[in-house]
Amino acid sequence: MSSFTEEHQVWLEEALSDKSSQSYHERGLQEEAREILDWALDRLSAEDRMVLELVYLEGHSVKEAARLLGWSTANVKVRSFRSRKKLYTLLSKRGKHRRRGT
Repeated sequence: MSSFTEEHQVWLEEALSDKSSQSYHERGLQEEAREILDWALDRLSAEDRMVLELVYLEGHSVKEAARLLGWSTANVKVRSFRSRKKLYTLLSKRGKHRRRGT
């Protein structure tokens, strides 16, 4: 670093600072998104929440989720479809309320 000109050192420090600030901002957005997701998941039934967490958050296949839950694969598919719709509705309503300031 000492072999850089003062101009290069200033540029490097600014670039690192910008990158750090950007990653801080991105972490903040991720945390906010997770809080909103947790809020919505808390409003679903335990079964709806479990199927969404297993399939979409933990990445289990439908077959694996069915085995873990003791359900048929058809039940997991139907429940996950309906649960996603409920989640979407909750998040949409929350978004409308936030835009209105309530």
